[in-house]
Amino acid sequence: MSALKLFVATVMCLACLPVQAAENYRLQAPDEVYALLHTYLPDAGQPIAADDEIARLGLVRRLREQTRDLLATEGYFSPQVSLDTGDVLTLNVVPGPRTKVSSLELNFAGDLVTQEVFKAEAESFRADWALKVGEVFRDRDWAQAKERLLQQVAARHFAGARIVESQADIDPERAEAHLRLTLDSGPAYRFGELNVEGLHDYSPELLERYNLLQRGGDYSLESLQTLQAALQTTPYFSYVEVSADLAQAKGNVLPIKVLVQEAKPKRFTVGVGYSSNTGAKFDLGLRDANLLGRAWLLNSGLRLETKQQSAFADIFLPPDTGGWRNSVGGIAEASYISGLRLRRQTVGVARSIQLGDINTRFGLSLQGETTQADGAERSHKQALALDWQWTRRKLDNPLDPHRGNSVSLRLSAASRYLLSDTDFVRTWSRLAYWYPFSSQDVLGLRLEGGYTVAKSRTNVPQDFLFRTGGAQSVRGYNYLSLGAHEGSAVVGGRYMGTSSVEYTHWLSASPWGVAGFVDVGDAGDQLNALRAHVGSGLGGRWRSPAGPLALDLAYGWQERRWRIHLSVALVF
Repeated sequence: MSALKLFVATVMCLACLPVQAAENYRLQAPDEVYALLHTYLPDAGQPIAADDEIARLGLVRRLREQTRDLLATEGYFSPQVSLDTGDVLTLNVVPGPRTKVSSLELNFAGDLVTQEVFKAEAESFRADWALKVGEVFRDRDWAQAKERLLQQVAARHFAGARIVESQADIDPERAEAHLRLTLDSGPAYRFGELNVEGLHDYSPELLERYNLLQRGGDYSLESLQTLQAALQTTPYFSYVEVSADLAQAKGNVLPIKVLVQEAKPKRFTVGVGYSSNTGAKFDLGLRDANLLGRAWLLNSGLRLETKQQSAFADIFLPPDTGGWRNSVGGIAEASYISGLRLRRQTVGVARSIQLGDINTRFGLSLQGETTQADGAERSHKQALALDWQWTRRKLDNPLDPHRGNSVSLRLSAASRYLLSDTDFVRTWSRLAYWYPFSSQDVLGLRLEGGYTVAKSRTNVPQDFLFRTGGAQSVRGYNYLSLGAHEGSAVVGGRYMGTSSVEYTHWLSASPWGVAGFVDVGDAGDQLNALRAHVGSGLGGRWRSPAGPLALDLAYGWQERRWRIHLSVALVF
């Protein structure tokens, strides 16, 4: 018989032999530990041939060892584990009593206990210890409690805090855990100098302008994080890391290490988009974060829209040591909206500061304006206005808020004795509130109102009067179509009030959502002439990197018309 025929015959004979059925082991355990064991035990659900004794013995050994190890992580240190090695391998588990913390010895060393001023703080750490006597002992809870204590102590004063002793004695027979921990706080540190690495185009003095850490002040991790956030949000750096330099500490004086990577100072942007308010648009932008080599920030741009065109340039100086930032800028605008043709030129200076959630801004601007309403004569207005703005934002996400509120106030004033055509005081306020009914459902509320105190609107520039209507205002009506009337055009009035209620449902695991809304508002030159213009409808939402974009279909009840409101922008 040839070799080939012999091989074929052998294969055919083997194929005729009976194959023993593979079997799985079974797990018998109480509900409180079944999921843990079923998830993490080795080879769970894997078939083992009935006659493979080596594999079976190996599995038995692993099951015994790892069952005990897994149960120990949940506080079961005296389990009964048995295996029935019959035809079907069965793992029987009786977890036994759960170990609880029987005693705790928590000790401190270092300045935390040797200096009288910190003794109350030490007692608060003891009282706030996470794994208390009488609670179930778990490995992860023990580790988390130690880590939490270390973070609490190191967060203020004691940057070099460390655990020098950690012991958990387990008595399996009594199901008791005796814990002992000693934490050495080390010295109470004070801030030293900034040591900066990575600077090339900018000087260390630039960082000092953002540094609110007082040399000699008490160390705190929160202060370091605040400095890091302040530097990271500037246009000067693409990467910032702020940390305590324990290796260079001298006594209780702790230098601060700042590692930065500078961003490219110049950036040119081009963008196209469309808005139902002002139509198609084309944007050009130039930013230079190191203008004239002085770390001055230039923001400039050109925007061409169907109904409005503008060019602007602003120069922002680095903040002073108090956190105030000065700026100077100018803008030229032209628009034709709701029958009003407008040309405006403005130059101004401003001074602003950001403290936590609150931004405060003072400004002085000189504005010249030429307007011509359809069916009326051309007019020219001028105002030198002093401006104050105050905004507080408490939001979970500034670009896509689900919870929180935002409050904005603004006050502007001008006098006919100081380069203005008339006396006026403009007041404006807005309140926005978001409340999540669930992770996918958000209720948004908005109230906005304004009043310009003046004998008449005749010589007041449009920028200090009010018009409303359109997307992000009163939907269901054209952009800036609600206001006072002059000729056949809509112009700004001295009074304005709007409100909005919107409910958004985001689709699960999707950037898409749907919204229902009701808007109410009006603007005009006489308070008793204001009417409640109501708009309501439905819309689609899409989460973009710049925030939710909206496509709304709204019905204006007073005009009895449907309108589509769209705001989309694409930036290259």
